[in-house]
Amino acid sequence: DFSTVDGIRVRIAVHSGTAEAQNGDYLGGTLNRVARLLAIGHGGQVLISSAAAELLKEAASGGVALRDLGIHRLKDLSRPERIFQLVAPDLGDEFPALRSLELQDNLPQQLTSFVGRHAEVAEIRSLLKRHRLVTLLGAGGVGKTRCAIAACADPPEQFDDGIWFVELASISDSSLIPTAIAKALRMRDESGRPVLDALLEYLKGRRLLLIVDNCEHVIEEARRVVAAILRGGSSVSVLATSRENLNVAGERAVRLPPLTESDSVALFTERARAADSRFELSDGNAPFVADIAARLDGIPLAIELAAARVKMLSPQQIAQRLDERLRILTGGDRDGFSRHRTMRALIDWSHELLSDRERTLFRRLAVFAGGWTLAGAAAVCGDDDACDDLETLDTLSSLADKSLIVADPAGDDFRYRMLHAIREYARERLSEAGEAEATARRHARFYADYLQGCASLIDSLDDATWAQRTNAELDNIRAVVEWTLFAAHEPQTGCRAVAAIEWPQRLTTPHEALRWFEAAARSAPSVDDRLAVARILRHCAVLQRLVGRPIAECERTARSAVEAALAATDCNERALAFATLGAMYRDGARFDDAERAFARAYESPERLSRATTNVILRMWAVMNLQRGQIELARRRFSEVSRLERPGSEAHASALLNLGELNFAAGDLAAAREAAIAAKETYARLGSVYLVLVLSNIAAYAMAADDLTAARAALWEALHLPQTTRSLWMTTVLEHHALLAALQADLERAVRLAGFTNARSRSRGDAREHTERRGYERLVLILQSAYSSDDLASAMAEGAALTEEQALAIAAAIHEKQSDEASLKETQ
Repeated sequence: DFSTVDGIRVRIAVHSGTAEAQNGDYLGGTLNRVARLLAIGHGGQVLISSAAAELLKEAASGGVALRDLGIHRLKDLSRPERIFQLVAPDLGDEFPALRSLELQDNLPQQLTSFVGRHAEVAEIRSLLKRHRLVTLLGAGGVGKTRCAIAACADPPEQFDDGIWFVELASISDSSLIPTAIAKALRMRDESGRPVLDALLEYLKGRRLLLIVDNCEHVIEEARRVVAAILRGGSSVSVLATSRENLNVAGERAVRLPPLTESDSVALFTERARAADSRFELSDGNAPFVADIAARLDGIPLAIELAAARVKMLSPQQIAQRLDERLRILTGGDRDGFSRHRTMRALIDWSHELLSDRERTLFRRLAVFAGGWTLAGAAAVCGDDDACDDLETLDTLSSLADKSLIVADPAGDDFRYRMLHAIREYARERLSEAGEAEATARRHARFYADYLQGCASLIDSLDDATWAQRTNAELDNIRAVVEWTLFAAHEPQTGCRAVAAIEWPQRLTTPHEALRWFEAAARSAPSVDDRLAVARILRHCAVLQRLVGRPIAECERTARSAVEAALAATDCNERALAFATLGAMYRDGARFDDAERAFARAYESPERLSRATTNVILRMWAVMNLQRGQIELARRRFSEVSRLERPGSEAHASALLNLGELNFAAGDLAAAREAAIAAKETYARLGSVYLVLVLSNIAAYAMAADDLTAARAALWEALHLPQTTRSLWMTTVLEHHALLAALQADLERAVRLAGFTNARSRSRGDAREHTERRGYERLVLILQSAYSSDDLASAMAEGAALTEEQALAIAAAIHEKQSDEASLKETQ
């Protein structure tokens, strides 16, 4: 009974297997696995192993479900584990990421069993052991995606860093392929570099497999990106699915044949039983089932569509209607009748059997990219008067029963999607009906409203929930931007949608987000909503800064945002625009201008929202710290910390700033404590800011003459993925220069100092307080060791280094220290 213990939350792990009894205790691998599973969970969370999940699936009822959390590597165990979370009434639902060693895949959960293809699966696995590019070829509906996932259900040993599924079907803009891969890998990059460059750097040295699905409609760019990945990382393999070869050097192709007759019958039987539990294969209906399988050329999707009809038709009736349909199309001659046409005939037949209401909803659903919710379907696919939710749910359920759409569990709700081949057909029907433009308009307006509806999350600083909701609709948001802004069908709606995206870098890459916002800015002159224009320009300025545009360009855009905000007369947007301008001035070391901008931003604090207040105070406090205004900074950082949610990235940022403040005030112990606490949160969240806090930890350690701790922090920062560390690479290298100087490694110190000094000047960056203190100490050491002329010459030599050369020098600093430690130990 824990009721008297305040704050204790129990975590539970469930596993099933054989245990060994010894001396009244139980031992063995089963106990080890459940203990490791328990160790990665959180209070209030129930984790289920794959073995236990198999036993529980049939028993789940009464609102109890299992949520697939993917495959995870557990400490000291060689075999990864697919882990499920128990979802039940009154049980907590949202938890931080599991504390496993590393998430091993994002393979889609399959709600139906995989039938047949044993030889093909074995061949794919064998090829993946010897070749780095394997392509599964076949017509739409032949089962390429399911076969690829089945081949990787048990992770091959050579892919230590996991298997990652990349869906390209919803992408219409081929330039987004690198972004889709980065998103699948959960890769966050704020470095300012092109996404493909950041992706290639991230993949270097990683042993993983990418399943790149549905390449055919973006085949040229898919070929280019896959070739670049294979050239850039010798340990990365690709399993692609396509209707044609990628034609990349080293490619091995597997063409999926139709299912055998026995597998086709087995698939029909299983899917028919799923549609109607009363169905049984019998001597009476078996010949008709075999006839259906033969007429459908063993195409899995076609067989599933036919099997879904057993609720209303017997196998004999289905076989008769199929025969009539195919004879009409072929004139009775099946020679040369392609499997593509067979698939088309089946979808045609399934479509003709729909009611008028079902047909209307079916074709209009094709407007959705990447899936939809019940609310989305009701709002977008109705006529001028939105459909009733219950009416839409009935029709969606009917389409799902007929295998024309797929319903995936999403927490306590469902999310729906169409398979690629069926969506292509539905889009044709939508165009033929003359409804494509009207449906796209309703789709765009729905998602503009959806994004604006997330404003309450922004006001409450709930960035995690905001990111969860918007990420689920990323493909739909892309489709809206494409139709409204790039295709210029309804710019007003596109601007309204984009303007509502308050945290774009949490939704997609800074490069893609900037492309959206700059497109919206080009449409701004025709937009009546001045508030939307102000928000668009403000985000343009921030994103321009994130991708590394010159500070002067960012300042110009920020000034335009201020002008638009003043015209919009919204007090929060006006304050945010001035704060953004202040941040640009601050980054350009124009502190007096920045001070005036921040003062304008905060001139009516009683009228500002919590989110706006937070942004202004945080930006202003950073500048106060840079100017040595310790008490002002402390007061503002304290207010920011009070506003933030504990455990969030923003709260970790407040701790990071508190560390800076304590360091400026001379309290090294408190500075180090705050930075370490911030590091724990950043590491748990996989934040891009981890490199920044590691740099600060190193700086504080060097100020305390604790070179061992400084080396450890800088070593960790240096070995983070390039996409994580590149934005603050100059800072990391400058701390390495000071470390080298403190270790009397003056040659490396001066060359790195020359490199980082030149880099800071070229970008127009001003050093923040901690970095300025470290740099001043470094300069004093170098000035005492070199004459003025020799120092200038050595610094110039460092300024000419490339980033790769500077990184190699930083790595050599650690190697030198390691060699000296080994020599000392030997002596």
